[in-house]
Amino acid sequence: MLLRIVLVEPQHPGNIGAVARVMANFGISDLALVNGCEVTDDSYARSKSGRPVLENLKRFETMKEALADCDIAVATSGIKPKGDKRWFRAPKNVKKINKILEDREKPALVFGRENYGLYKEELALCETTVTISTNPEYPILNLSHAVGIVLYEIKRKVKVKGPKKRKSVSQEEFERLVDRIMEMLEDSSYPRRKLARSKTTLRRLVSRGNPDEGEYENLMGIFKAIKEGKRDEN
Repeated sequence: MLLRIVLVEPQHPGNIGAVARVMANFGISDLALVNGCEVTDDSYARSKSGRPVLENLKRFETMKEALADCDIAVATSGIKPKGDKRWFRAPKNVKKINKILEDREKPALVFGRENYGLYKEELALCETTVTISTNPEYPILNLSHAVGIVLYEIKRKVKVKGPKKRKSVSQEEFERLVDRIMEMLEDSSYPRRKLARSKTTLRRLVSRGNPDEGEYENLMGIFKAIKEGKRDEN
């Protein structure tokens, strides 16, 4: 498994360094930042053995770009999102993280802002959410501590090393498959008011199926044929 840690708009340079240090502790080297503060001397001072992680980190302007080559995105949250709960599943306990990542080749763990976490729209880009059991009166952990706890749970049972033979679709291919199905729904008599919520449900279903590249190509071919219409028997 090749694991990526994604930090969305981190606010404190020191926290980025502390995350890099924790990643080095668990043998993880792929760190991605979505906007956020700059890496400074304070970052390097707190990174210790994680300095190479900082030197090779990747920067992205959007979360979607950061997840493009990953085959599943798992959000982390210390609080439940407000609003229409039908848009979101209840967060799973972090102890279930290995079951979530089972058979995945390149998963991403997504951590939000220190003061707020992830916005509703960002949570919607992730297939599932995990949470760490804490004091309900003060549920928000320090960023590097949260990363460390999740990586510890993964490291307990999974070797975070080379890729497995089965090659799952990338996040970009996953989005393309979902978009192809949504195009068919939009062209059908399906109620337009239900499209947005149905897309969220569809993303979850496709993610649970975890199609490999061969299955992806087959499905795309099937949906293309359906969209082009009835076979000409002449």
